[in-house]
Amino acid sequence: MRLDRAAFAVALIVAAAAGCGGDVGTMIRGNADIRDKVFGVIGGSGDLSGRMADRLLGADSSRAIVVGRLLANDAALHAVLARVAKDPGLVDDVIGLAVADSGMKNHVMTLFKGMEMGQASAR
Repeated sequence: MRLDRAAFAVALIVAAAAGCGGDVGTMIRGNADIRDKVFGVIGGSGDLSGRMADRLLGADSSRAIVVGRLLANDAALHAVLARVAKDPGLVDDVIGLAVADSGMKNHVMTLFKGMEMGQASAR
């Protein structure tokens, strides 16, 4: 298997950390310099970032953290909402989830009625 430059750089950093003695996980958690280098390499590589995202999204506990951070980040949230808004299937999914809750269903219906009234008055 051929490693790309970023994966190779992470492997070198981790190998160097491990060569200094100790558990790699402990070193990454405890050594800010090594952690920053590893995170920098992962963040700088689309392939490694994608693999890390898949890993984080694959477990309920880390998925909850990622989703929470995503919703708290205005730029990231806007990017997700813009993508959802351009995909009819995703819009259908959001509306379907929203109307499954009776309180939210009333809100969605109020929005639709408001849009209908706005279109009627524009004619």
